[in-house]
Amino acid sequence: MDVSDVYYDRLLANGRTEDEAPQLKAGDRVRFRLINGGASSYFWISYAGGKMTVVASDGADVEPVEVDRFIMGVAETYDIIVTLPADSTAYELLATSEDRVRSTSVWLGSGIRQLASPLQPLKYFEGMRMMNGMMKMNGDLDDMGMHMSLQQMDMNVVMYPEITGAQERKGEKGEKGEKGEKGENGHAAHGEHGGDQYNSNALSEITTLNYAMLRSSTSTALPPGPVRELKFTLTGNMDRYLWAIDNRTVSETDRILIRKGENVRLILYNNSMMRHPMHLHGHFFRVVNGQGDHAPLKNVLDIMPMETDTIEFAATEEGDWFFHCHILYHMMSGMGRVFTNPPAEPNPVLPDAHKAWRHFLREDKAWHLMATNDFATNGLDGEAMLMNKRWALQTEWRLGYNAMHGQEVEAHFGRYLGKMQWWFPNIGLDWRTREGHGGNDPEDNLFSQINTKNGRHVGHIGIQYTLPMLFVLDTRIDTDGKLRAQLMREDLPLTPHLRLDLMANTDLEYMAALRYVIDKSWAVRTHYDSDMGFGVGVAVTY
Repeated sequence: MDVSDVYYDRLLANGRTEDEAPQLKAGDRVRFRLINGGASSYFWISYAGGKMTVVASDGADVEPVEVDRFIMGVAETYDIIVTLPADSTAYELLATSEDRVRSTSVWLGSGIRQLASPLQPLKYFEGMRMMNGMMKMNGDLDDMGMHMSLQQMDMNVVMYPEITGAQERKGEKGEKGEKGEKGENGHAAHGEHGGDQYNSNALSEITTLNYAMLRSSTSTALPPGPVRELKFTLTGNMDRYLWAIDNRTVSETDRILIRKGENVRLILYNNSMMRHPMHLHGHFFRVVNGQGDHAPLKNVLDIMPMETDTIEFAATEEGDWFFHCHILYHMMSGMGRVFTNPPAEPNPVLPDAHKAWRHFLREDKAWHLMATNDFATNGLDGEAMLMNKRWALQTEWRLGYNAMHGQEVEAHFGRYLGKMQWWFPNIGLDWRTREGHGGNDPEDNLFSQINTKNGRHVGHIGIQYTLPMLFVLDTRIDTDGKLRAQLMREDLPLTPHLRLDLMANTDLEYMAALRYVIDKSWAVRTHYDSDMGFGVGVAVTY
């Protein structure tokens, strides 16, 4: 349900569903380097043999810190030391996806398997109620003045039963314990401890790693030099799946010029509902976390929703350096910037640097084709879309097998507006012909104009607006002066495989359809259309 963004059937450790290290024995202290090599998944790490000691992050040493668990963002690396307590036992090093649906394990030692405590299912709706209360109508988030940073407050903590308790029955009161008074949802009441109501370590005996706990074992102070400060806001749109920085994709911005000898400070605010593991090519950066000259060095920083984090790096490397979210789908949909430190000499690897730059931008601007068609007993019903991140050409058709069912084709071209892209102004064409509907008497539409649903050859100008629950309101006026409004919702999930489509408009047309999805290309569909009647068919999607 969007917790992990993309669902995967299998999670792997070293390419296997489970891995083993049977050569280990009681008393061994073992250093592991854990690398999140996934494209999209976050992993919770825990160990059946006791505490884990974190000694490095992203390959840079930190002073040892003992924890019970930690979460790894995409492309993050942690070095940990664990101890095997006893012989004849295989201890589980467990990696669980953030949505807690799948996991993978490495078994340390040989013998009876000692399981790590599995993470209980999330209290999903608790989290959604909380998150929805923090989202404004324009898509901005309200952190209620908590100024979150460095993973110290996790808004998802309301969903963690191991921290905030199991879901309580209606009417059951929360208990008051050593950690403060708990509300009816099991977490500390607002105002009692400031931000502690979302701080796992303040609410539980379980120690969860956060970035404020990391301290470099050596000085990481930047060399003397001027400081260049830049502020970026991470933005996103789950509906059309567009991710950006300051609501602009990488191809919509210029390269950011930095010069050798500068120290660059980036202040990053996550104004989206998703976590973003931000990665800078070619450099380590300091995470400003209150540790002064011993701030930890990293090259990936997980920024949680509503967090503001500050990182710093010295502009020591010449060339173009990509700064981007390391979730593959976020990066490819536009969430990135390019820092450029002009090289003193041409790069021999790029004989034509200008051509390479154009190719890089072209990928971000790429157009994508998608189409679907229902081969039904009463006709062909389908649509096609050619779109990129901002523009779209949409075409839909309903082609009956006889004159009574008629034929109808619409096409419109427009641009999505705003951060959330709810607005889609467009221009287009509408062609239709149909016989035998409504007798000889003209029928009025809901605007008291003569209804032209049986015959229309016009251009139009209109605007679509995405309403809550993803209903789309389409309003337009055509070149004959006729008004039309339509409300439609597609892909309303009833079960994991069953989808519902609904449509009604001011021309007194309506449609309802059920579609059983077999896989990404094939589905079985049945529908009733006020013009074409009842039909059953096979839908093919590209």
